[in-house]
Amino acid sequence: MRLAGLRWVLGKTFWGAVLLVGVSWYFKGSPVPPEAVDPRLLEPPRQLATDRAAFDFEYKGKQCRVRPVADYEIHGLVVSHNNIESLADIYHDSTSVDTKDLCVLWGNNLRSDDFHQVRFSSGPFTCYFRYPAAVSFDHEGLSNNHLITDDLLVRQRIGQVNVGDQVRLRGFLANYQMEDWESFWRETSTTRKDSDCEVMFVEEVEILRRGTPGWYAAYRLGWVLLAAIPVLFVIALWLESAPPSAATRG
Repeated sequence: MRLAGLRWVLGKTFWGAVLLVGVSWYFKGSPVPPEAVDPRLLEPPRQLATDRAAFDFEYKGKQCRVRPVADYEIHGLVVSHNNIESLADIYHDSTSVDTKDLCVLWGNNLRSDDFHQVRFSSGPFTCYFRYPAAVSFDHEGLSNNHLITDDLLVRQRIGQVNVGDQVRLRGFLANYQMEDWESFWRETSTTRKDSDCEVMFVEEVEILRRGTPGWYAAYRLGWVLLAAIPVLFVIALWLESAPPSAATRG
């Protein structure tokens, strides 16, 4: 009877976890109100001439050649990012030196809540956006930042950034090439007036304010439960069907 009760609880918990995943997926990354925006995000990125020399570093057994272009620092609200581990991304694998792209907003776009009506999404190397005709949106107040680094801690920190977070990135714009790319170089944009990505070598990343940490935690918890409950359910069935142990004679 106890095992049957356990199966009933697991069944109810499973459907609760399904609901939790669905609700938290909808609310995670919800846009922040303008009054919650850090004032530093209202300023444009800072780009200065650099005297850094070209250099190489090794990643996953391959040499990466880097040509610095300009010192760069940006404060922004993350509105989208790609997923280089997704099966839908055929351009990246476990040896890719680039981390996830961060598509961010800054400046006048964050002074009102018009950006709440803009829909953002990311491809392997791109950030897409669309919005109703009545919405005021500054295209030059958005950039898709293609990030590389030779620092494992910085890479891990970038991996912890979620949609809705307010971040600061410091480093330099750069062109780079992997040793097996022959003559191809991935080159950075140096202006916010075009539609090209900023390629940034990141030396510092700071999460100034988390967006919806509770909903992200709930989303992860929901998936953990969905993975664990079927295993527990099978164990409960196995215990219920196991033959009873021999009785002990007094």
